[in-house]
Amino acid sequence: MSGEPSRQGSVRVVGTAHVSEQSVAEVEEVVEGERPDVVAVELDEGRFNQLQGEAPEDLDPSDLLKGSMAFQFLAYWMLSYVQTRLGERFDITPGADMKAAVDAAERTGAGVALVDRDIQVTIQRFWSRMSLREKLRMVWSLALAVVGVGGDVDAEEFDIENLTDTDVVTAMMEEFRQFSPGGAEALIDERDAYLAHNLLALKQQGHRVVAVVGAGHRAGIEGYLEHPETLPPMESLVGAHSRRFSLFKLGGYVLTLGFLVFFVLLVMAGVQRLVLLKVFGAWFLFNGVFAFGLAKLAGAHWPSALVGGAIAWLTSLNPLLAPGWFAGYVELRYITVNISDIGTLNDILSDEESPVRELFGRMVDVPLFRLIAVVALTNVGSMIASILFPFVVLPFVGGPFHSVGQVTTAMAQGIQNSADLLLGLFG
Repeated sequence: MSGEPSRQGSVRVVGTAHVSEQSVAEVEEVVEGERPDVVAVELDEGRFNQLQGEAPEDLDPSDLLKGSMAFQFLAYWMLSYVQTRLGERFDITPGADMKAAVDAAERTGAGVALVDRDIQVTIQRFWSRMSLREKLRMVWSLALAVVGVGGDVDAEEFDIENLTDTDVVTAMMEEFRQFSPGGAEALIDERDAYLAHNLLALKQQGHRVVAVVGAGHRAGIEGYLEHPETLPPMESLVGAHSRRFSLFKLGGYVLTLGFLVFFVLLVMAGVQRLVLLKVFGAWFLFNGVFAFGLAKLAGAHWPSALVGGAIAWLTSLNPLLAPGWFAGYVELRYITVNISDIGTLNDILSDEESPVRELFGRMVDVPLFRLIAVVALTNVGSMIASILFPFVVLPFVGGPFHSVGQVTTAMAQGIQNSADLLLGLFG
């Protein structure tokens, strides 16, 4: 950073709306008037490079297909989509306030400090803090936006310039907290603290700082600057956030154990091996057909869909082995995903004239969307097959599977035979 640091540092926080022309003018006026040593902007290195026109980096496939990363990218896409639509409505490029701050710093000879947390860390922590119901609502909202339902901004009811007004911003933040208290903590409160940590460090180095941040962060940051003793440790704000207890993983283990117990009891009940082989064969084919079919519907290449279909039967034995992950890894042999894909998807969604079918076809051609769709729909196909199998297929297999009563009787007999065996061994 250029410029000699002052003996006593200071920080002035400028709260902006990221899609506001008025905010751009305010940023330029403050920086050129204050002529600070440093202009601190609410950006991380990746977003700064994109703002400067550098090509976005390719996404790491291993990260994208790890755990819930596909859904985290959906969350990131939704946040990006909302900001893009606001920018279109009010005819300004999202992030113009940050670009104005960087340009003004260069004109005045000030240094530029990137003080925001890495966006991938923020999205990961944002997603992990949300409940299952909140995640489903968010994905559903994005799906509605894809088909053109909801998501519009009414210019007559929504004045973008008022976003810098404290009361309006507070109302918006509180509305988001009602939607997802945990998500708001990761997106707003944690970043308030992270930004404040970095600004205090600059101040303690003796720099006069103008900090350009979103209006929603201004009050939180200024509170920490006035009372730095209330700041949480920096270590608690970085790295992945994970819950010690996961209902999803617990459910996966319970389901796996349940299937094993189910088949063991049928064996102990004396069910013929041929009947059990028929059950397994039907299970394999039924899951495979559904997973393969929906993978192809998502635009998967033949090898990807075939691998997803072949793995699908394992999902019911262990839900943590999702067939969509395997299909996704194979699909990555044919496509390369890039952060810029999100911008392409936003451009497609902004087309309000084309029919939904055409829009979906264009979206499938975007590598990132195709990958996520292949992963998601392959998993959905396996889930649908698992739910339908006991009611649609099992009654036709034969043996004790003609009715629920016969299955229950066979399992009860298996329990009795198992108990007799154990009593014989240890009695």
